[in-house]
Amino acid sequence: MTLQVGDAHPALNAPAVAGITRLSAADTVRARLGLAIELGLMTRGERLPAEPDIAAALDVSVATVRRALQSMADEGVVVRRRGRVGGTFVARSGARVDGGTDHPSATFRADAAEVRRLIDLRALAEDALSAAAAQAATDEQLDTLAAIVDEAAKTTDWTGFHTADQRFHESVAAASGLDWAMHSYCDVLHGLYRYFIPYPISYLHESNREHARLVEALRRRDCRAASEIARNHVLSLHQTMYVGLSRPAKESG
Repeated sequence: MTLQVGDAHPALNAPAVAGITRLSAADTVRARLGLAIELGLMTRGERLPAEPDIAAALDVSVATVRRALQSMADEGVVVRRRGRVGGTFVARSGARVDGGTDHPSATFRADAAEVRRLIDLRALAEDALSAAAAQAATDEQLDTLAAIVDEAAKTTDWTGFHTADQRFHESVAAASGLDWAMHSYCDVLHGLYRYFIPYPISYLHESNREHARLVEALRRRDCRAASEIARNHVLSLHQTMYVGLSRPAKESG
């Protein structure tokens, strides 16, 4: 039986974000980048993508990214270099970058319960939508999904991957044919994306292999396999998002 996402679970219509609504756009960028550095997901000496790419991935303006990076440079978290081989580089990784309970990254950590709620709601929705897509998806939609998987496999940093990832999950939902569920689902998806922090591209490519497995299940019209792959793909975020990661030991030197 296909789960009626919106009717059976009206909580999907709840507000998508909690504490981070108190943060400015620049502070939200600081928190997202800062947490990735603190957790060792971005390492010392690593060059950040160009400001327009960061802006696109985090859905903010280039000016907002510029303000956030300058603030992080003032804190000594990143180093900004001019010239042909310039850019923004991680100054240290694995070390605490926040400045107490009023720092933006502290607000993100305080929202752990909200993040876990969104993960569970998204897993519930994608389980149902993927099962429906296995029955309803057209060959053209399946080809589009496969093309997005190929595109994501060729990305070289988290900015490009994040764009492809969003398109993939929205396209699976659209392929379900359950148009009435799209608004609620996208509210949850984008609510969770607001907590997205950068991850190493090797990890993201591994995640994309699960996307490929889902497309294979959809092509086989295997509703059970599709729902299981989608559900587990999302539930793994409980361990792999920042809410499930421990802070690594502080760098020496």
